[in-house]
Amino acid sequence: MLHCKGRGDEHEESDRMKKANGIARLPIFPLPVVLIPEMTLPLHIFEPRYRLMLRRCLEGDRLFGLSYHPDAEVGRLAIPDLESVGCAARILHVRPLPDGRANILTIGTTRYRIARYLSQDPYLLAEVEFFADDPIEDEERDAVTALVAHATARFVRFLRALQRLHDLPERSVALPDNVERLSFTIAAAVLHQPEDLRHVLELVSTRARLEFLLAHLEQLAEDYEQRARSHVEARRNGHRRSLSRAP
Repeated sequence: MLHCKGRGDEHEESDRMKKANGIARLPIFPLPVVLIPEMTLPLHIFEPRYRLMLRRCLEGDRLFGLSYHPDAEVGRLAIPDLESVGCAARILHVRPLPDGRANILTIGTTRYRIARYLSQDPYLLAEVEFFADDPIEDEERDAVTALVAHATARFVRFLRALQRLHDLPERSVALPDNVERLSFTIAAAVLHQPEDLRHVLELVSTRARLEFLLAHLEQLAEDYEQRARSHVEARRNGHRRSLSRAP
């Protein structure tokens, strides 16, 4: 799910900058889903251990780590590998439910690697190392600038086609100026397969991530534009038939 820049993002951006390339203690929630920065993810919290984790997170900085584990399941504590990459999740909204359960909405913020586990009871607590993309080298800046222009143009085409397909009014989307954040914003909207999401999560080259996304966007924009044209034409034909049957 795409997250667009809005109120509160300045605080979140400051938080990300402070945590990037730093060491921190973080509760780890292993799940068979992949979270990346800029992606929103709803979760249903019902296991006792994660109810406790949620309460403690809400008393602190509202952050926990979401690490992909294909074998994570209810009642079983799956332990992600050391040095594996995950994404810190910030809790945006909480809807309490009976018996201590809750529905929460989270957004991916900063990536991390698990350095070591500090505790496994009742939930995983780890020392993690936050990281960001490698700096863009001077000799690749022109190439990255061109990639940003091409990826943004195709992404906007995709969004406009999506709006037409769902009969939504066309509106502009505020995209981040930061190139790394931009790449994750696009990825959060267009990637769905766990292997693709894990790939962009683990990359430390903004250029490589943009190249990967551009390959997806070229076909995706065309596909959705064709679907939108077919949808609009079908609506017009239906309207004409309705008029022809009118008394």
